[in-house]
Amino acid sequence: MLAEIRFTNARRSLTDLFDGVWHRSLPTIVTRRRNEEILLLRRDLQQDILKAYTFEPEVLSEEDGSITLALEELELVVNAPTLEEAVSEMVKEMTVYAVDYKERIQVFLNAPNRRGHFPYILRVWLCDDEREVRSLLGI
Repeated sequence: MLAEIRFTNARRSLTDLFDGVWHRSLPTIVTRRRNEEILLLRRDLQQDILKAYTFEPEVLSEEDGSITLALEELELVVNAPTLEEAVSEMVKEMTVYAVDYKERIQVFLNAPNRRGHFPYILRVWLCDDEREVRSLLGI
């Protein structure tokens, strides 16, 4: 269904390949050897696809007046004196986890309890700064 191009041909015609993906918005599969395939897709279209993976933070007021913020999608929990501080801490934790995921991606993709985090982590990776990561929380 999607256009496929061999790696060798993709390398020779990178400009045409890029133009097709960018200007025509057509994802393209690049193949190498027998079973190595990658998908080239415009960043904005990937971000649209990932919008289905929403973060739904749970905000809990603790007896001591502090705020606990739990993010089930990434199995992260933070506690801070105020909601603003808890959100800032959660953004830091999300960023640290995203970096760790990238550095040890094969470990995480092969761990059944972590593989499902990938689309959420990809949303974080596609953010340009902490402000954008914060916007993912919707708080």
